[in-house]
Amino acid sequence: MNPVELYKKLPKTNCGDCRQKACMPFAFAVLKGEAVISECSRLPAMEKDELATFIKKTDWREDLIVNLKAEIKGIRLDEVANNLGAEYKDGKLFLTCFGRDVIIGSDGEMQTQKNLTPWMRMLLLFYIKNGGCNSISGKWVFHNELRGGMMKYKAFMRECEEPLKDLFDGHLQKAALLLNGYGAGHPEEFASQHAWLVYVFPRLPVLLLYWPRDDEFESQVTIRFDSTANSCFDVEQLIFLVAELIKDIEISL
Repeated sequence: MNPVELYKKLPKTNCGDCRQKACMPFAFAVLKGEAVISECSRLPAMEKDELATFIKKTDWREDLIVNLKAEIKGIRLDEVANNLGAEYKDGKLFLTCFGRDVIIGSDGEMQTQKNLTPWMRMLLLFYIKNGGCNSISGKWVFHNELRGGMMKYKAFMRECEEPLKDLFDGHLQKAALLLNGYGAGHPEEFASQHAWLVYVFPRLPVLLLYWPRDDEFESQVTIRFDSTANSCFDVEQLIFLVAELIKDIEISL
């Protein structure tokens, strides 16, 4: 069962009773293991029990990873290595993602010294499948300026910018050190004194800007992407990517 299939079985009222406040993000949270189906206040008890039994038997993420690996087998890794910003050697790709050095074989299997979550593995396989990115433009844009981004604006705010603001509000110094561990740069051309340029993938830089609270204004976070980001991932995949980056930092705090 994937998130869309689960969503279709939910009441679709967006009642706001659950922590996710809407049915689609609730479906994603259930399948990610971050929520349980019983938390839905509008779903009849019998339907909850039926769905809970089925969800326990299915890990759609692993199924998707298996399918993506099968697709990777049909890709000439030597031909896509340059667009991926990867090194191709001995039939394998060598690249860095989420601060991890990863080796990917032609069968999609990965080797790394640090753990890769299912979401990281999925995003890495999508990165290869999508063929990497065009040359970085150096033009920074907001998520809602990317193709299809306006439709996902609220989800991006909820899943990415709000959690990142909370993270910086409570753990700015520790989070900054962890971002340095990702190899983050510190661009000086922006108004914020707290700016990090993170290459989550070799051809996918993400710009994080933070303004702490002062006497006049609440704290603020802005996340920007290179204008070519759409050639790496669609806007929904970019939401998952930034959310996974934030969670990876939170786990290390």
